[in-house]
Amino acid sequence: MRFRLLAPLFFLLGLLPADASAMQHAFLVQNSGWMEPFYLAPNSQFKPLVAAVIEAASAAGDQISVLAFNQSAPGNPSPVVMFQGAPGPDARRAVQGIGLAHLSGKTLADTDFNEAVIKTITGPFKGAPGILWIFTNNKNSPGNNRQTALCNRKFYALVHSEKAITRSLAFPLGMPVTGPTYKANGMMIYALAYGDAADTHLRALLASGRLSAVLTQQPAQLKPLDRDAIRLVPKQVRNAPNTTATLGRDGRSLLLDVDVNSRVPVVQIVARMENMFFPYTIESAAVSAQIAGKGFSGDLAVAPTGVPPLAPGEGAEVSVAIPIGVTMPSPWSWSGFTQFGRSMKFPAVLRLRLDNQKLHVDEAFTKRLASLFPGDPLPEVFLPPAEIKRSVAEIPLTIRVNYPLYPLLIAMGLLLALVGGGAFAFAQRGVPESYALLVDGEPCKVSVARLSSAQVISQGQTVAMLKRGFGKPTIQHVVDGHSVTFR
Repeated sequence: MRFRLLAPLFFLLGLLPADASAMQHAFLVQNSGWMEPFYLAPNSQFKPLVAAVIEAASAAGDQISVLAFNQSAPGNPSPVVMFQGAPGPDARRAVQGIGLAHLSGKTLADTDFNEAVIKTITGPFKGAPGILWIFTNNKNSPGNNRQTALCNRKFYALVHSEKAITRSLAFPLGMPVTGPTYKANGMMIYALAYGDAADTHLRALLASGRLSAVLTQQPAQLKPLDRDAIRLVPKQVRNAPNTTATLGRDGRSLLLDVDVNSRVPVVQIVARMENMFFPYTIESAAVSAQIAGKGFSGDLAVAPTGVPPLAPGEGAEVSVAIPIGVTMPSPWSWSGFTQFGRSMKFPAVLRLRLDNQKLHVDEAFTKRLASLFPGDPLPEVFLPPAEIKRSVAEIPLTIRVNYPLYPLLIAMGLLLALVGGGAFAFAQRGVPESYALLVDGEPCKVSVARLSSAQVISQGQTVAMLKRGFGKPTIQHVVDGHSVTFR
């Protein structure tokens, strides 16, 4: 498509928003034939809904555009920009000003989604990243002519296959309305992220909960269908005592806590493998796993190696063997002593791959669409592309090796005992004790303190030395011709 290269071109020209956290949004409001009851029914909440979504999706610093779209024809341009600027009351007033588009007289306009998207990206967006919000009845024209149906197929291909559209979501909503000519039970809101920055912003917006206050139903993920099909929710660790696996606060990452004293070479995590592809059932797939991180990488053992049929949100038990092959100091080494009471963290990425992935739209979702759009076949936009046969889930994994305090406490206790014993002995070293000796057959007593020596004297002469450590003294340096022994 002609706009594929516009994003990098305008990036180089410096036309991206100066604030990296800001985003541009385009709110495209369909005003063609089948939309008649949404505009003319006395009880219609269509325009209040559009205004509420604008308020929930945009924030200070964002740039927004409000556009009315149908299908361009002579004398009827489409889309028409109703407002451009910062979020606020002017945008809501612009929504109130949108009315049904007529080609001539009472003839109502048809719809071209593809045209509206491309002209918005090349027009208000100027080729820079942004999020497009499309409010539609999910029908093309009152006459359902072949030309408009072909335009719709181009839109479906854009949603699924155009690389510049990085994420596509759909919100089917119940809204029963009856107009002078037509009636409807529901409508659809599409959210299309144009560019990687818009994808990141859209995911953050969904996680913030701001949208869910208005759009209470879980969105259908039309794209991507080749990544993050599943997540792992840890249940237990089988073969490693004092080791735990937990789910991160983001609901996606994993934390593996390992006790350095009881670590094993491979930790077997048992987890619930959940289908995250709403509204698609994973009919079947072959599952494999790899790990990549500092000091370890390669294939992992997974059991079972096949995914059973999983409806959206359903899970099946799976075990994954995680190697703990990183080099760590022994808890009894000097470097290990410096780690006591601390943790060593080893970041990694756990990749779960589904090959020969087969998807189909969940039956419960199909029934809901049938109730919202009675008599209409399942829109082609919800059919998963046949060429997508593989998905990869990259799960951040942190291996945290914990060094307990007790070895350090033991070492400190021994050190204190040694210091205390030495201090006690030092305090006692000045207290002499008396020892009975036989000197040349004559009894005598000699007093000597710890860690000191005393002379053994006979008839005014030194005949030996009595030397003492912490225990009993020893007789040393006996002068020849004399005998000195303990009694």
